[in-house]
Amino acid sequence: MRIVVFGATGGIGQQVVEQALNAGHEVTAVARRPAAVTIQHPCLEVVAGDVLQPATIGQAVAGKDAVLSSLGARDRGPTSVYSEGVTNIMRAMQAARVRRLICISASGLEPGPLIQRLFARPLLWTFLKNMYTDLALMETLVKRSSLDWTIVRPPRLTDGPRTGRYQIATNRQLSRIWTISRADVADYMLAHLTDPSSYCGVVEIAY
Repeated sequence: MRIVVFGATGGIGQQVVEQALNAGHEVTAVARRPAAVTIQHPCLEVVAGDVLQPATIGQAVAGKDAVLSSLGARDRGPTSVYSEGVTNIMRAMQAARVRRLICISASGLEPGPLIQRLFARPLLWTFLKNMYTDLALMETLVKRSSLDWTIVRPPRLTDGPRTGRYQIATNRQLSRIWTISRADVADYMLAHLTDPSSYCGVVEIAY
């Protein structure tokens, strides 16, 4: 498939790019600083683009089969990179008639188990209020779209290896949510590129 990756220099994004290339996909990695993408491969194109500047991303989306977004905020301050960034991505997709979108959110928005709702959620929303507020807005905007979207909600991310073994819950909550490696989040995204059962789904993923 021909895929475009936004947030290609982040932890998940780097894993998506590397795993996609190993799987034989043609990859376009979009980065504000193209030099930060250090992977070299004949099927990889690296282009300069900023999701907060819509004119810079349209060409990268054109002609692709799927868009994968692993955008991330740089700090805990006020941000619109998720909501505004993904909105600009979706507009570019609609203009290019690209339908498949997979984007990263966070399980902390709506923790499932009682202990996490009582203790983890208040703490997470206190320390990550700006990020979570914008992620919640992003999710609302994605759900309103007519695209074939999937929102992936991982818990605490680690730099562990790709195992391919993890729990998945679509449009429901996992009973236990602790950690997941960035490599396995990327594994899920690529394994479900063409899976209709994940379309219009909010997916929790964890070990």
